[in-house]
Parts: sequence; C-alpha cells; structure tokens
Amino acid sequence: MQEPRIAALAQHLVFAEAAGILNRLYQTYDFLLECVAPESWPAGPDGYRIAVGTAWEPTVRHRLDQALRHIRNTPDCKAELTALSDSLRSRPEATLAAEEERAGIRHMVDVSGNRVDLLVEPALPAPGHREFTALFRRHLSAGEGADRLTRITAHQAEVAHQAVQLMLATAPELCAGLLRHARYVVAVDGPNAFDSASTREIPGAAFVAARCMRTPERLAEALVHEFVHMRLYDLQLTRSIFAPSYDTATAPTVAPEWHRHSQVAHWPVDRALAAAHVYVHLSAWFEQRVRDCPDPDLEQSAQTTTSRASSLLGKVTRHADSCLGPAGIDFVRWLSETHQRSTAPRPTGERVS
Repeated sequence: MQEPRIAALAQHLVFAEAAGILNRLYQTYDFLLECVAPESWPAGPDGYRIAVGTAWEPTVRHRLDQALRHIRNTPDCKAELTALSDSLRSRPEATLAAEEERAGIRHMVDVSGNRVDLLVEPALPAPGHREFTALFRRHLSAGEGADRLTRITAHQAEVAHQAVQLMLATAPELCAGLLRHARYVVAVDGPNAFDSASTREIPGAAFVAARCMRTPERLAEALVHEFVHMRLYDLQLTRSIFAPSYDTATAPTVAPEWHRHSQVAHWPVDRALAAAHVYVHLSAWFEQRVRDCPDPDLEQSAQTTTSRASSLLGKVTRHADSCLGPAGIDFVRWLSETHQRSTAPRPTGERVS
C-alpha cells in the first residue's frame, strides 16, 4: 500500500508537477532572451531561442539565473546574455555529458526513461568541466583541504543505478518527477566533505559524498533529499515564494530544537522553509520504506523526519505573513496539509514503532 502523502507530493499542479514547473522556467529563460538580447539569441526553427538541453546545463543555467537577478539593470543583463551566447557558439555541444562522451567515459543512469548523468571525471581537461569545478569551489566547497570533487568508480555507478531503481520502486510517480529536476550526480570526497548538498548557484547538480555511495539505500535517501531541494530552487524562479522585500541577511530566524548546540543554532526563514520541504518528503519516503521493508532504523528515521517537519512548518507559518509572497503562503499551507496526512491511522497489521 502506498503511503498517503506520496501521491499528494507528486501531483500538485503548481508545487509538485515537474512538467509545469520546468516548462514555466524554460519559457521564462526564452522570454528573457527575446526581450533583452534578441540579436544575440535569434529564434530557432522551433521558435525558441535556446535549446532545452542547453538551458538545463548547470553552467549555462547559472549564467541565465545571474542575468535574471540583474534584470533591473538592463545593460548588465544584456552584456551577460551576449557573453553567454558568444561562449556557447565557440563550444558546440557545450555540456559536461558531451565532453565526457567525447572522452569515452560518459555514464548515464537510465531506468524506465528516467535518466541522470554521472559526472565520471570532474578533472577532465575540458572547458565545461573547468567551469563547473570553479563553480563548486566558489559556491559550495568548504576549502581545498576540506573537500574535492572526485571521480565516480564503476562500483559507485552500479550503486547509483540501483539507487534510482529503488527510488522508482518505492515512490514511482514522485521520484520520476524529482529526477526531471536533476542533470548530474557528482561525487565529493575529503576529510570535511558534507554527506550531500546542492545549491541554487549550480542548478541541476546533486553532490554526494563518496561514503554515501556505498549502498543503494543510503544513496537513494541522499538523492531524494537533494532532488527535493532542486525542485524548490526551480519553483522559486517563477513563483512568489518570498515577499519582494525578503532578505535572508535580515530575515527573522527560527531555532530548530535539534540544532540547539550547533554553531548555527538559528536559521533564517528561507533556510527553515527549504528544510521543512525536504523533511516532509523524507518523512513520507521513510514511511513508505517501512511499509515495504519493516526495519527499526527506518522507523526511527520516519519518526525523526516527521517530528522535524512538523516543528519547522509551525515555526515558518508564524512568519508567513511578513516573509512569504502569495505563492509562498499557499505553498506552506499545502505542505502542512499534506504532512498532516501522516497522522492517518495505518491499516491493521502495519506498525509505526
């Protein structure tokens, strides 16, 4: 039997369905090019100014997003878009996957038409790889001695394939949608490497520590976590999740109970909302895993993520009127209503603890 929240988290027309979110985002990029730099981005045979595959490439999306943020300064925005066009014309098929394919090392995970590329060799001496590595160093790395991008081995590639199979077997509709927000899975290693991470500055890339790529179960959890973040990143670009005046540097903060003794004991509302979004999904994920494979560790994970989601949603709701835009208020309401489905009694024979 499917956990009651799984379907709800996959089906919302605005906040969950990948096709709608990504189509709206793609049209936003194309409209930006048409309005600001039409001479640098002429329309193609299909009427669009940028190919979908190119638009979704992390290094390209980074620059498109930068231009969007500078839209009020039209000359700077136009200069950025023109420079991006010039760069792409000098590098045909300028994707990380194409660079690895030319080197004969490309590896793609493709399960029932759900595909994501593995970044097999981050150190490949190709322009896109160098740019990608520079973005990681600038926006996500804790420092040269703390972590580094590392190659994906044949064993890790097989684990990745099994992890995606597990995701689709556990929550097929939800995970098929989440996979559409991802382009690359990237391995990270080092003494202070995080378990997993993603950032709006490198869209479509999930960074996972090599130690979390030892089993399909652990990797699947990490990918669900990061792909949910990616969905919110994509959603934020075309929806009023936060109020126009919201600034993470001056925003109200919340104090998660489990971070009481952490160096970062208080989170701004945007971080708390992003974490709540993930915990709602992980709570449903672990509940479904328990239904499929009863296990005390999974049950504990389900209880922990459920508690954290409830706590953060309550804290964020208290700041909704001052921090969130119209879509953001609806988003939190939907998350809360969906999460409350976890309190529904289980059918006879199923247990929670």
